Amino acid sequence: MATQAAAAVADGVYRLGTSLVDFYLLVDDEGVTVVDAGFPRHWGQLDPALRAAGRRPEDVRAVVLTHAHVDHTGVAERLRAERGARVHVHGGDALGGVRRFPPLFLYWRPASWPLLVQGLRDGMLGTSRIGGFQLFDDGQTLPVPGRPHVVHVPGHTPGSVALHLPDRGVLLTGDALVTLDPYTGARGPRVMLDGVNDDTEQARRSLARLAPLGADVLLPGHGEPWHGSPAEAVERALSA
Repeated sequence: MATQAAAAVADGVYRLGTSLVDFYLLVDDEGVTVVDAGFPRHWGQLDPALRAAGRRPEDVRAVVLTHAHVDHTGVAERLRAERGARVHVHGGDALGGVRRFPPLFLYWRPASWPLLVQGLRDGMLGTSRIGGFQLFDDGQTLPVPGRPHVVHVPGHTPGSVALHLPDRGVLLTGDALVTLDPYTGARGPRVMLDGVNDDTEQARRSLARLAPLGADVLLPGHGEPWHGSPAEAVERALSA
């Protein structure tokens, strides 16, 4: 469960978080976009990561959420309130102040206990509701640093999205396709455990939207980066 130092995982893309939860910085000449937002106590990772990327705290322009589970929204409200970053989320996940807790029954599995312990340690129960946010929809290229293109992939949550950076060969998949299921400990490309998805069959169908995209690095919300084509990752996920 160790915190990981910020690491460049693609051109202008940095990975933050822990061994169980990932979030990312997109860096370009216009500033920085934070993709997903970890747990609240991951705040301390941001400024060292920005320095590693040659940027300053005031360079953060936006937070883009792949979905609104609490392990992806932790520092979003603080970035909005203290640094003026605009928070962007799909309309399907905008209810409830953009903060969704997974069902407690998921934690009956011993394999899921490390995620629960980490969440409690890192402030999950105190995750702030987001006071203001911008809505986006499928097919948009967002006007934020990195210019991510939105691919709606419902199933994990109604508003789950992937973010495609075609000019960098990068696809950020959120929890639509992960390489570690933190509830089971299973590794390799896959859809997450049935109970954590709103609709697992829809989540599986949504993967068809990722397969044809041009990328050679997939960056999930949980697990190590996947180096290879989205089509191959999707094939493996569907057979896992």
